[in-house]
Amino acid sequence: MKDLCRGRILVIEKDHDLGRLFETILTLEGYHVTVTSHIDEAHRILPQLEPNLVVFDWSIHATAGFIWVDELRTSAHTAHIPVLLVCGMLPPRSIYEMLASAGVPIIEKPFDLLAFNRCVASLVHPRERAIGA
Repeated sequence: MKDLCRGRILVIEKDHDLGRLFETILTLEGYHVTVTSHIDEAHRILPQLEPNLVVFDWSIHATAGFIWVDELRTSAHTAHIPVLLVCGMLPPRSIYEMLASAGVPIIEKPFDLLAFNRCVASLVHPRERAIGA
């Protein structure tokens, strides 16, 4: 049988229940999902997983999270991986503007699941976004 996986997603979420929700929603959409609550764990498994998207809970590590996202965006090995920040409250304006200029979208909790799924699809499959799928 042909593998129907639409892509691999790494979710970094401190809230266990929300992590399970992300895993369930994204798995139903056809993605292979790996969930962790620790940035160190994410950093360790990133090379083996080779995700098509990283969904990151901003509130986990605040400034340390920004540094980690910046490292992802500037490393030759990970710069191609899109990052989607999900947060309970927006980061400080200066950091928000830097992330926006780097093309890192931010979704604020609570969020609409349909909009979340569309954002994920557009980041994992940019061609679909371009043709309006």
